[in-house]
Amino acid sequence: MKLKKRRNRMFFVFISVLFILMTAGCFASQETHQFEQVKEQEQEYDQGSGMKFSSLSEQKIEDFAKLGKVWGMVKYYHPKVVSGDINWDYELFRVMPSILEENSDVNSILYDWVHTLGNESIPGDLEQQYQFSEDSIQLSPTTDWSKDEEYLGTDLSLELSKILDSNISERKNAYVSFNDQSPLGIMHNENAYTSMKFDDTGYRLLGLFRYWNIIEYYFPYKDVIEEDWDQVLLEFIPKMIDGSDYDSYFMTLAELTTRIHDSHVYLGGKNRESITEYFGTYRLPVNFVEINNQIVISTVYNKCGLEVGDIVLKVGDKSIDELLEDRRKYISQSREDTSAHFFNALFRTHQKNMDVTVIRQGKTMNISATSSLQEMNYFVYTKSQAMENGEIYYINAGLLVDGEIDSIMKKWWDTKGLIVDLRNYPSSSVDYKLAQYLIPSEEEFAKASLPNRAVPGEYYFEPLTSVKPQRKDDEVYKGKVVILINEHTMSNGEFTTMLLRKTENSIVLGRPTAGADGNLFRITLPGNIKTAISGIGIFYPDKKPTQRIGVQPDIRLDPTIEGIMEGRDEYVEKAVEIIKNGY
Repeated sequence: MKLKKRRNRMFFVFISVLFILMTAGCFASQETHQFEQVKEQEQEYDQGSGMKFSSLSEQKIEDFAKLGKVWGMVKYYHPKVVSGDINWDYELFRVMPSILEENSDVNSILYDWVHTLGNESIPGDLEQQYQFSEDSIQLSPTTDWSKDEEYLGTDLSLELSKILDSNISERKNAYVSFNDQSPLGIMHNENAYTSMKFDDTGYRLLGLFRYWNIIEYYFPYKDVIEEDWDQVLLEFIPKMIDGSDYDSYFMTLAELTTRIHDSHVYLGGKNRESITEYFGTYRLPVNFVEINNQIVISTVYNKCGLEVGDIVLKVGDKSIDELLEDRRKYISQSREDTSAHFFNALFRTHQKNMDVTVIRQGKTMNISATSSLQEMNYFVYTKSQAMENGEIYYINAGLLVDGEIDSIMKKWWDTKGLIVDLRNYPSSSVDYKLAQYLIPSEEEFAKASLPNRAVPGEYYFEPLTSVKPQRKDDEVYKGKVVILINEHTMSNGEFTTMLLRKTENSIVLGRPTAGADGNLFRITLPGNIKTAISGIGIFYPDKKPTQRIGVQPDIRLDPTIEGIMEGRDEYVEKAVEIIKNGY
């Protein structure tokens, strides 16, 4: 029976190949012509979209917002676009002139545009592995607008409703693709358009539409940004078309990224410049900490006129509140003052020398301060070391090297306590590696929220558990564990805190973390602009969020101006006290 089937298949293949060979000559000329037409269409907008305009009526702003939303849904849902057979960016440029015309029937234009793609392969059956129970869904697509016939008209609404049922899991050539069975989305198929002309309105709007729809369909924390995302689109269309140069495009994108309130966001320009460089090439050689709503100098790297403990009131002609507001407009933060880019940008200037008004030991004074070209970031430099005559061991997660956790735990197994300092970003794997010595059994400590590759915009929960103990006898460390956190503890540091907190004798000390947990989902925008967002969500086992809230300490500890001026690390001091005297 099997042999007969194999012969039938071979006969069918033979006939098929013979037919192709016989007909190839007949269609060669036609196929060459069609190929040339497709190639010509693919290259049609390489030198520009042909769109240049600087203002729109209120009605046209709404029309272009509708275009952006329809374009985005089709981009991620329609089989022909997902397959990579169509340059969907160029299709946007083809339809834009019709949308721009006054009194145009936008719904009819969009229906004809989408309908020409065909819908023969829609709907598709959702594979069982991509069907999730209602209880396990963290986020659902916000696509109800596509069924609003008053907004879209009957024909367009029905067309989009069909597309929503495509359920495509194979996305190798899609604009957001997935490697094998990995749940992590990647954007390798997006074009950077490195030769973009920055006065090209079509390409500027493409940048806006691309970013807006990524957040709409591939941001697990869209429900906690506390912004009306549709309104953001309407707001940024006139902002985007108003400019005609690189700087206006770059800064408008920077402002747009702040509206998702995610400290994972960074923005790198076409020449790899950071958004922080736009605030100046010089920087006061200091770091600061917020204490009681005041910006206090915590570290002075070079002699500049400022001193540790100074409370900053004014820099140049701007008050500290004006500086904070200006930076927050262009640097995304999950919580106020929690972005590393924010700390790097606050005291950047365009001048080497400037006047700084401070309160120093109760007196207000003006200081002539000297800036530097040196890059400075917050960092705790204390080396991992034994303390209190070897009773306590201090681990600086930001200075670890591969394999060091194993040697530390072997040598300091019998100590009274460990201090795990997560105020720096971990330089080596410390989360699961250290947990193997601290947690006696596999235990759920968090839930990850992952994208459903077959349903853009849907995210589902997946439990995360600790691992089995490292030692053969399953014995775990018996001492106390104090975990240090503050507003600089972010992403992997937050994840590590959540895991190590499952240690029986642990306590978390410090200030709430940054509130930006998950992996980096890297994004390329037209003009070769690079940015990123949190790509997966991280939640507590009971599904309570961490984004924009941060991991909360068991004992809150705020540094004091007195402690800073005396050069003390009040976090470490308190941790030692807890281990020696109890919680």
